[in-house]
Amino acid sequence: MSINYFSFSKLQNILNDISNKNKFIEPKIEISYAIQLSFNTNGQARYLDENERPRIVEFNGSSWSISFLQFEKNKKSMSIFINNTLLKKDQIVTLTMKINGDIVSQKSFNIEGENTYEGWFKL
Repeated sequence: MSINYFSFSKLQNILNDISNKNKFIEPKIEISYAIQLSFNTNGQARYLDENERPRIVEFNGSSWSISFLQFEKNKKSMSIFINNTLLKKDQIVTLTMKINGDIVSQKSFNIEGENTYEGWFKL
């Protein structure tokens, strides 16, 4: 059995092309969103996922976070809506966005406690 030199050469060129193209692909970056609350509650978080699709998820407790990988640093956004059924006063909500572990945006909001719901707080 003999190896066809033309086929081997062509295969080698294809592999070299793939290798060269991979050198120009940007590395993935990690995007992280986090919510910190000074009290336990439930609510919804709205954000853009790694494919720029809007997502709304429900959360319970005093914190929530999500991380994902993507190729580009496209403009990201996050907003939350919370319930305050016990009308807790003087509470704080903090929204944070990190890229590769570095905080790039962070905002804190005071909850007055006059309504059973509060939102949408935007980062």
